Amino acid sequence: MQARRVGLPLKWLLTVSFINSFGFDFLWPLASVYIHEQLGQDMVTVGWVLFVNALLQMIGALLAGRLFDKFQPYKLFRAGALAMMVFLSLLVVWHGWPIFPVLLSATGFLFGWLTALINSYGTRVYSHDGRFVFNMLYFIANFGMAFGTALVGFIYGWGVQWLFISALILYTVMLIVAWRFLGMEFPQLEHVEGRNHKFKSIMPAWNLIIIYTLVVALVVLHTAYVQWQGNLSVYMSSILRLPLWQYSILWTINGVLIGVFQLMINVLNVSASRKIMIMQILVGLGLFGLAFLVLPFAKTFAAFAVAMAITTLGETIAFPMVPVLVNEITPMDLKGRYQGVLSAAPSLGRAIGPVAGGALIELDGYKVLFDTAAGMSFVALIGIAIVMAVGFRKTSKFGQ
Repeated sequence: MQARRVGLPLKWLLTVSFINSFGFDFLWPLASVYIHEQLGQDMVTVGWVLFVNALLQMIGALLAGRLFDKFQPYKLFRAGALAMMVFLSLLVVWHGWPIFPVLLSATGFLFGWLTALINSYGTRVYSHDGRFVFNMLYFIANFGMAFGTALVGFIYGWGVQWLFISALILYTVMLIVAWRFLGMEFPQLEHVEGRNHKFKSIMPAWNLIIIYTLVVALVVLHTAYVQWQGNLSVYMSSILRLPLWQYSILWTINGVLIGVFQLMINVLNVSASRKIMIMQILVGLGLFGLAFLVLPFAKTFAAFAVAMAITTLGETIAFPMVPVLVNEITPMDLKGRYQGVLSAAPSLGRAIGPVAGGALIELDGYKVLFDTAAGMSFVALIGIAIVMAVGFRKTSKFGQ
C-alpha cells in the first residue's frame, strides 16, 4: 500500500532524548566509584562490570533498531521506558553486591534500546531537514549528559538511592511525554505481491560498504574517545598532580562548546550539500586526532582545555553527520536497522577502550596511549576518505 508521510513532532523527540541522557547519567558516571568504594570490589571487577554494561548497551541498540522497522515504534518505546522504570525501582531497594551490577547492566541494555529508537525516530521527522534533526539530537543528548553530570555528585552526597529515585522520576516523565506525544502509528511499508508477502528492500553493495566503514570508524573513534573519560583523569591527578576539579571542568567546557558549535553549525547551515557533509566528517576526524597529539605535551590545565576544545570541535563537526549520511543512503524500511547499528558502535568502543587503554599504559606509559589514539583517528579518517572517494558516487540515495 502507499505509505502516507506522517511526520513526528521534533520538539517532543528532543524532549525524550534529553531526558534519556539526563536520566542515565545519574547511573553511569559514579558506578565505578560506588562499586569500588562502597561495595568493596577491586578495579578489575569494576572494569568487567563496565565492559558488560557497554556490551549490553550495544545489544539493546542493535535489537531495537531491527525491531523499529518491523513493529510500531511507539509500542517498543513504551515497553523500554516501562522496563527502565521497573529496574530503577528495584535499584532503589536493592543496590548491594552482587545485585547492583546485574540491575545496572539491565538499565544499560534499555538505554541502548531507547537511544536507538530515538535516533530511528529521527528518520521520521519530516518538518525539518534530516541534517538539522540529527544535529539537534546530538546537541540535546550531550546537553542532557552535561546537565546530569553536573548534578550527580551533589545528589550522590545524600545517598546512592537518591540517584535511582531521581532517574526513576525522570523516566516516568519521559514515559508520560512519549505516551502523549509519540504515539502516532507509522504505515508499514509493504507491496502486495501474490499472497501479500512483504517486500524487503535490498541494500546496494556500495551503500553497505559505506555504512559499515562508518560503523567501524565509530567503534575505533569511541575506543579512543573513552580515554578522555577514564585514563585521562588518572593521568592528570596521579601523574601530573593536577586537582581533580580541573578534570571535571574540562567536561563543563565540552558541554558548553558543543552548544556553541552546534548553534553556529545550524545558524550557518554549513551542511547544505552531501559533499560538504562528507568534508565535515573528514575535517572533524582530523581535529579529533590532532587533539591526541597535543596531549603528550600538555602539563597545565590551559593546555588540556585547548586539547578538549579541539576534540569538541572535531566531534561536533563529524559525529552528527554520520547518522545523517546513513539516513540518506538507506531505504525507508531499513532505516531503523542501520540507525540501530550506528547507535551500537559507540557502546562497543566504550567496551573495548578501557581494556585496551589500560594495556597500553601498562606496556609503555601514557605517551604511547595518546599516540595510538591519534593514529587510530587518522586511520579512520584515511579509511573513510578512500571509501567515499571511490564509492560514494556509486551509492543509491534515498533521503527521508
